[in-house]
Amino acid sequence: MKKILFGMVVTFAISATAADALKNSLMPVAQKATPAINLDNLNVGAKPTKRASNAIIATVDGIAIKKETADKFLALASKGKMTDIDLLPKEQQSALIKGVAVSVLIESKAKKEVPQKVKDKLAASYWAKQEISKIKVSDDEAKALYKKNKNMFKSKDGKVLEYDKVSQYVKMQYKQQKFNENMMKKAKIIIK
Repeated sequence: MKKILFGMVVTFAISATAADALKNSLMPVAQKATPAINLDNLNVGAKPTKRASNAIIATVDGIAIKKETADKFLALASKGKMTDIDLLPKEQQSALIKGVAVSVLIESKAKKEVPQKVKDKLAASYWAKQEISKIKVSDDEAKALYKKNKNMFKSKDGKVLEYDKVSQYVKMQYKQQKFNENMMKKAKIIIK
């Protein structure tokens, strides 16, 4: 036991002497150098600084990337498991920001290069899909539509398909029909 304790004391003394020698060899003899970074009061266990959601955390081709955009991208990429880029290590933050940058560049190019007519059609299609997805269809409603229009649901060889095989398609058809009816209820058509 005494040998182990003595060995540890000798090792510590040699280490301390070597560290002092290294420190002294790096510091100028004539004057004491001031450190480039003041590490006094460093809290190693501190949590990362949380930036405001509207803080600009990067730019790509002069376009600002806000923290909220990166947080949304992270939530999407992690399937909701992570939602704050500030909690990631720096290397992962950098990789995530590069992923966001690609999306920002695509959006920027699309705004400049996609014709307005195409933008309008895409917006209309997006809006219609959102509205159609809100329409609820019961199995009874879908079955009634199927029975009324069985001849529409045929296989390539001309045989009528069973409801179970086309139920999702029938429900989608029903939603489309209801959507169209709702649109026409509100419309004022004047034929000239």
